[in-house]
Amino acid sequence: MKNKLKIKSALFGEAVLTSYAQIFFTDNKILASILVLVSFIDWWIGLSGLIAVTTAVALAELFGYSQIISKRGLFSFNSLLVGLGVGTYFLPGLDVLILIIVGSAIAFFSTIFLMGFLAKYSLPFLSVPFLIGMWLMLFSFPSFGGIALNTEALYPSNMFFKLGGNTLVFVVDFLNNLFADTGFETYFLSLGAIFFQFNILAGVLIAIGLLIHSRVIFLLSLVGFFVAYWFYSYLGMYQGTLNYTYYGFNFILSAIAIGGYFLIPSKQSFLWSMALVPVLVITTVGTSKLFGFFEMSVFSLPFNLVIISVLYAFKIRFNQTVPPILTLVQQKNPETNAYLYASQPAKKFAAFTNPIRLPFLGQWTVNQGHEGFYTHKDFFKYAWDFVIKDETTEKEFLGEGLLSTDYFCFDKPVIAPASGTVVAVLNAIDDNEIGIANTIHNWGNTVVIKHDLYLYTKMCHLKKGSVEVKVGDIVSEGQVIGKCGNSGRSPYPHLHFQVQSSAEIGSPTMYYPLFEYLKLVDSKLKFTSKGIPKENEILQNISTSDILESAFRWNPGDEFNLTITNKKSKERVYVIKNVIDSYNLSSLHCISTGAVMYYSNNGKSFSALNYVGTKKSPLFYMYSTFYKVIVSERSDIIVTTPFPVHQLYRFPTITIQDFLVPIGIFLKGNYKLTYTESTVTFNVQKIEMNSKIEGYKNKQLFNSNITVHNNRTIQILCTNNNNTKIQLKWENRLV
Repeated sequence: MKNKLKIKSALFGEAVLTSYAQIFFTDNKILASILVLVSFIDWWIGLSGLIAVTTAVALAELFGYSQIISKRGLFSFNSLLVGLGVGTYFLPGLDVLILIIVGSAIAFFSTIFLMGFLAKYSLPFLSVPFLIGMWLMLFSFPSFGGIALNTEALYPSNMFFKLGGNTLVFVVDFLNNLFADTGFETYFLSLGAIFFQFNILAGVLIAIGLLIHSRVIFLLSLVGFFVAYWFYSYLGMYQGTLNYTYYGFNFILSAIAIGGYFLIPSKQSFLWSMALVPVLVITTVGTSKLFGFFEMSVFSLPFNLVIISVLYAFKIRFNQTVPPILTLVQQKNPETNAYLYASQPAKKFAAFTNPIRLPFLGQWTVNQGHEGFYTHKDFFKYAWDFVIKDETTEKEFLGEGLLSTDYFCFDKPVIAPASGTVVAVLNAIDDNEIGIANTIHNWGNTVVIKHDLYLYTKMCHLKKGSVEVKVGDIVSEGQVIGKCGNSGRSPYPHLHFQVQSSAEIGSPTMYYPLFEYLKLVDSKLKFTSKGIPKENEILQNISTSDILESAFRWNPGDEFNLTITNKKSKERVYVIKNVIDSYNLSSLHCISTGAVMYYSNNGKSFSALNYVGTKKSPLFYMYSTFYKVIVSERSDIIVTTPFPVHQLYRFPTITIQDFLVPIGIFLKGNYKLTYTESTVTFNVQKIEMNSKIEGYKNKQLFNSNITVHNNRTIQILCTNNNNTKIQLKWENRLV
């Protein structure tokens, strides 16, 4: 019982703390602690915020909502803002305390409603619940009796004297004099205004917290503010520090949201954060005039209107591969988002998340690619034709090729490129004689499979009577659905393959990359994570190795011993636990160090997605060693992919790079995995591999020799950039 209460209290406390940082789109505890301190510069405002956020977290717990979401402060940060606002406007009293709790509840239920409503469009609710709660409080104020306005916040010197005596007053006066008439005074006041603290000390502390948390966010706060500050002055609208402070935070938060949070930080995202400033300025001025009739502040309304509208515009773009790129999974800060995105081998295809693979087994050649010379034109330009060629003669057939059976691809299995439901089938069209095309039944024998909403694949020109599925069948990836034939508009046997957005046979093609295939280059098979196969390329699906498949097949709750032996031959055993959360995200947890390695394993490849925690854990060596592994039985494979640079470099190198992220990522990290050809032909007992990571000018930063045994034991000999050799042994604890 005590343990349960202790866990509940810890979760409750974490949810309250992170609510403060969530106002800046993060759950960073250091920034959150600074913001709590800032909110209590005025004790009553700080207490009002704390009561409000506690109320919201308690309501989330009472209704049994997700603790994961609650711990991030998403249910409660709007209530925090309402509490801070009410504390700013009204003097302490029991009746005001009731208002704080009611206002917090209004913001909380508004959050729940908007979270569900806007989730349908994948849009954030931002601080709209705060606006609803705060405006209702202020509109209701004239009806309340005995509640007085708080004027003490207008005289910060008295507040600072009570808080820290003459010393604190001297410090604040020094800051005021230091930044007077520089624009930075208004910048710091605008930062403080986000937490309803209208003093320079609050802004300076928040700026320090932003800098500690993220160099990109700190830069964006400056960019958003000073571009708007200049624009106001240029148009002659600037009316003094106090007036601008009430609006300046809109530009700061908007720049952070667009430049570094909802978009991957880049030159394009920074340009967009600046380009939106004129829109925000006009929106701010216009709404301020409108709300002036009601003697009401617009607060963060301009920020919410512009950001939600712009994000919707970005999300409905037809081509999501063109920068700026939307952030799909948020990491601890924008820099990490940028580094992980840059390390993706096919980052321009990041928006394509449903895997569609090659629809055949063995090696086939692209006979006609996108926008091909013969038939892939206009609405049908995003398609592929595949054939099989002899490796020596490069012919597609035996002899003269006068019969369909002479062609190597004829009668070969065609497989489902992904799991789905069969929605259309043709199976009774005769195969053509060589050189004759059936233009009446253009597509020939065909199978169309639905994989997701607006995502279908179509395989055409199949052999008559070979289709093994019917409409309504649920098929799994790799399942044989028919055989390659020569039906329809097909003068010789080949397989036509396309992705489309509807179920009808004859629908236009859709641009979509193929996932995880091998491409023959200079007698070596090179792995492609996502790509658009080109004409004459020789491609192959991944045929899996039983040894590798077994070694990387981990079940929820599995525990492993990871033994590390240092250069002094001293051994230490770490317990590693495999965890799969409610979002089906897999990770390995080092019990003693708390380090976590996130990964995915789709049966074809193993990918280390991210690593969080101390690099002294042996789990980090596992992450570096197995950053990308193709679970293949072939030994002639080369896997190359960028490696996240923030995992390779330390202060001050990586800190300098953080500031340069908007310009580009100049640090290098390249991962390479090669397979050693086995000397044993039958009954292979182990697979040997080598992985390495190189930096700028091919400097070796990490190297490992790997042996994977058929009993699932893995042995690794690592060498880091200090030439320190470390041995690792990975084995299941239950074996």
